[in-house]
Amino acid sequence: MSRKSHFLAAMVVFFGILGTTNSQLLPSFAFAGGVTAGWHFNPTKDLNLQLKEAGFPEMSENGFFTFGGGGFIDLPNKSNFIRIGGFGNGFSSKLTNKVNDTLTKASNYSLGQGGVSLEYVIPISKIFDISFGSQFSTGTLSLELYQYGTGSGNYGTIFGELQSNGTSANLSRVFKSRFYTVQPQLGIGILLRKFMYLKIDCGYQLGAQSTWRVDNNTEVTGFPKGIEAKGLVVNVGLNFGLFIRE
Repeated sequence: MSRKSHFLAAMVVFFGILGTTNSQLLPSFAFAGGVTAGWHFNPTKDLNLQLKEAGFPEMSENGFFTFGGGGFIDLPNKSNFIRIGGFGNGFSSKLTNKVNDTLTKASNYSLGQGGVSLEYVIPISKIFDISFGSQFSTGTLSLELYQYGTGSGNYGTIFGELQSNGTSANLSRVFKSRFYTVQPQLGIGILLRKFMYLKIDCGYQLGAQSTWRVDNNTEVTGFPKGIEAKGLVVNVGLNFGLFIRE
C-alpha cells in the first residue's frame, strides 16, 4: 500500500474510534469528506444541431456521468444542522467519427466546476436525515472539434502546414466559456457507520454564462445559444469522517 492509502486508512480508524468513545463528550457535530458520482442531464439538442451540420459526431441527449469530491461541516442549530461544504466535479465526453479512409472528425464536450454549498439538515433519526439548500459554483464548459487526415500525426506534415500559411484539411478548434451557477437541491443522508455517511442529492443547475472564446482566447461572436451549463443533476456521495448525533 502507498503512503496515501495508509494515511486514509488511519483516518477512517481514527474517526471511527473517536466517534465511538467521545459521543457523550462532544455536542452534535459532523466533519467529513469523500467522493461523489452522478448524472448531469445537460441539454445537448442545440449543440447536436451544430455538430450534425458540420459532420461531427453528436453528443448523448440522455446526460453525462459526473465524478468529483468534496467535504462539509455540520453545525448544530437546535435539533437540526446548518451544513457548509465545498465541492468539485465535472464530466467529459469524447466521440470520433471516421468519415472516410482519409478523414476523421472528433468532438470533445466537457464541463468542470467547483464551489460551495449551504444546506439545512433535518435529522429523522440517528441514521437518516433530509436536507435542502443550494450549491453555488463557477467553472468552464468546453467544446473541442478536430478534423484530421491519415498524416496528421507526422511531425513534418504538421510544421509544414504551419510554415506554408496555406489551407489544410487538418483543423482544430477549442471553444470555452466560463459560467456561474446556482443549484437548488434536496438530499437524503444515511449514516451507514459511525464514520461513513451516504448522501443522495437531486437538484437543477441554472445560472449565467460568459462569452464563448476560441483557441488563443479570441472572443466568438454569434455563438449559438442553448449550449449551456445547466440541467437536472443527481449525485451520490460516500463520505468518511466524524459524525456525532445525540
